[in-house]
Amino acid sequence: MQKNIIIGILGLVLAGSAVLNVVLVAKVAQQEKQLKPVKAQQAAENRQKALHEKFAQRYAQDQQKYTKEQLGDAEQLYQVANQKWGTPEAVESLQAMIKKYPDLDRTGCAVLYLADMSKGDERAQYLQDCIDDYNDCFYGDGVQVGVYARFLLAGDCQSNGETEKAKALFNEIKAKYPDAIDHSGKLLVDGIKGNL
Repeated sequence: MQKNIIIGILGLVLAGSAVLNVVLVAKVAQQEKQLKPVKAQQAAENRQKALHEKFAQRYAQDQQKYTKEQLGDAEQLYQVANQKWGTPEAVESLQAMIKKYPDLDRTGCAVLYLADMSKGDERAQYLQDCIDDYNDCFYGDGVQVGVYARFLLAGDCQSNGETEKAKALFNEIKAKYPDAIDHSGKLLVDGIKGNL
């Protein structure tokens, strides 16, 4: 009889332990679920910070090549496009900037602006110029000009039925630039998933 009581007590202890384990596992899973967006946000912020540092390094190189006056002039030319987006004056100002300051970090952004203002073959050429000549340029928010141009060009190619070219560009982004972002800080590779 005493043996049966002991077995009964052990059974209750084991059952209680199993219930406790289930409760603990559920609690841990709930906490993980709650922490997932926080961890994703921290990863995004860390990624954007690292990319911004690349922008800062590139800007420091520009400061060694150009005077403050020249950098100010280039920025003024660039800002015309921000203030008068899509106008002939904006296009003319950006083209003048490219001609005067062809190797500035900001010039890569200017070429991408021109691509955004263009259509068809002209847009494709500007995007290709970004890839070929301004791949290592960065916006202050961490967007890498050449990689973002690949993303845009791939989207255009896909829309035009050039699926092989689009796929090659998307695959290059996934393989070589998995941490590249768009202007909202989202990973380009996440935008690719829906495009392949």
